[in-house]
Amino acid sequence: MKPKESFEEHVLRNLGNYQSIDVEGDWKKVRKRMNQNKSIQIHPFWRAAAVVILLLGVGYLALTNLGTGPDLISVFADGQKKEVVLPDGSNITLNKHSELVYPEKFKRGERTVKLTGEAFFKVVSNPSQAFVVNVEQKAKVRVLGTTFSIRPDQRDESISVQVLEGKVAFSSSINGSHEIILAKDEQATLNEGSIIKDDTVDRNFISWITGELFFYRENIKEVCRQLQEHYEIEIVLENSVPGDLTFTSTMNNQDLESVLDEISLVLGLDYRYENEKVIFTSPE
Repeated sequence: MKPKESFEEHVLRNLGNYQSIDVEGDWKKVRKRMNQNKSIQIHPFWRAAAVVILLLGVGYLALTNLGTGPDLISVFADGQKKEVVLPDGSNITLNKHSELVYPEKFKRGERTVKLTGEAFFKVVSNPSQAFVVNVEQKAKVRVLGTTFSIRPDQRDESISVQVLEGKVAFSSSINGSHEIILAKDEQATLNEGSIIKDDTVDRNFISWITGELFFYRENIKEVCRQLQEHYEIEIVLENSVPGDLTFTSTMNNQDLESVLDEISLVLGLDYRYENEKVIFTSPE
């Protein structure tokens, strides 16, 4: 069975036939014949019926040849990360509770996908077909071929982009702000319609991919916040814990228990589990 012909292929194949149709000339021929035989009278009913039949025929051809466009595929990562391979070979890893929508077949000029949540992209290079990510109807990331990560933050409704290889153009979809070009090891954040390039790059930006966490003289509150996101468990600091404590360590795919033990040992804190939470306290 021959594969179904796309509308673009159909138009190109029949382009010569379309161009050969002389509407004006054909109409003149019809008028000439009607003038030659003025005895021909067309009842208004049949004229109206002919118009209806013509419109129905055009509508049928449109539905048959135009189709309804490419089918959209939606992938949702529920309780675990999920990898998606796009029609062009690009690879996307979705973080938990994230969704990617993409066409079954990309258009000729552009590869466009929609992202809700967090994802890591490895885009196949194609200079003639740009790759565009529409992020939660707020931001747009445009690339030709690169490796990058996108992370929305629900706390302040910001969206951050970090580039690992290549370059991307980062812009707002809401107010049409100017694009910011990000190169390797650069990061920017969209917040309240403005995009600002970050002074430092978050080394833990893709920890959900690598499993690695880096802390260098990091405040204990920020350490707990990142651990809470990484291990998906609430971590609480009691008032007895000094707010100026800092922590330095590198963690490589460690389980939560060993991480908590290390923090407890280094900072001299106690911890306990209570109501599916981790609570840090200062020893009495």
